[in-house]
Amino acid sequence: MLNIVSKRYWYFALSLLVIIPGLIAIGITWAQTGAPFRLAIDFTGGTLLELKFAQAQSFKTDDVVRVFGDFGLSANDVHVQPAGNDSLIIRTKELKPEEKVNIENALRARIGDFTEQRAETVGPAVGTEVTQRAGIAVTVAAIGILLYITWAFRRVPQPFRYGVCAIIAMVHDVLVVLGTAAIFGLAFGWEVDALFLTALLTVIGFSVHDTIVVFDRIRENS
Repeated sequence: MLNIVSKRYWYFALSLLVIIPGLIAIGITWAQTGAPFRLAIDFTGGTLLELKFAQAQSFKTDDVVRVFGDFGLSANDVHVQPAGNDSLIIRTKELKPEEKVNIENALRARIGDFTEQRAETVGPAVGTEVTQRAGIAVTVAAIGILLYITWAFRRVPQPFRYGVCAIIAMVHDVLVVLGTAAIFGLAFGWEVDALFLTALLTVIGFSVHDTIVVFDRIRENS
């Protein structure tokens, strides 16, 4: 039988190879942007436009950025993502209604006619609310997990330590995900949005589930 515990230091090293660069990436991103990750408009507030052009491939992303630049928006403030052969998704800082109309008119004049498929404006308060709720949810879940595992393993000596170890394992998995997101944000410009929070909560759920299964096998064999 493979003695996994004897090789635990290799596993610790493998985890640190992901977590430490991730924490460094978080620090660098924080120094550059004032936030630990590259945040999407769900958190920062801004305007999202989805435009469908009359002719496929009638646009170039650089031309779109230049149009926004004519209205005082830098390239860092405008994120253009192609969506198929004839559509664009544009994320930028919050635009006033008259600014949006003027920019769309300029886009039509320079690039070609299009139909506005979607236009969303998200204020910073929405991003703050989402973040606060996620933080509260994670904290409450951690406390609940600690109490539940302590109760479930109450017939085992020192059941509280099982709950503590489950929380440590959960924090480890969360750090791996957060660190990876920060690294890819620096390398490829990936942004963290509300769906990322959903994914993170899913990781937390599976992490705790797997930990409980392992602990249950330990309890059976002890």
